[in-house]
Amino acid sequence: MQKMIAAIVGAAMALSIGAAVAAEVKGAITAVNAAGRTVTVNGVTYTFPAAFDTAGLAAGQTVTLTFEAANNVNTVSKVAK
Repeated sequence: MQKMIAAIVGAAMALSIGAAVAAEVKGAITAVNAAGRTVTVNGVTYTFPAAFDTAGLAAGQTVTLTFEAANNVNTVSKVAK
């Protein structure tokens, strides 16, 4: 029980300081903002780094995004169509 509490406290501390957490999401793109370098999938906005080519992304496409969540920003590192 003590190990579980320690793990929960450790995870809460890591998240509270803005630590990056890698994750994946799969869904249809509902909006693309080329100027802002963002897409919306499942109601959540994801941001692309400047070096990422977003030209092939369009609303209606089903994609799997690999991203890191840090400081309330979801930054995409990989897109699979």
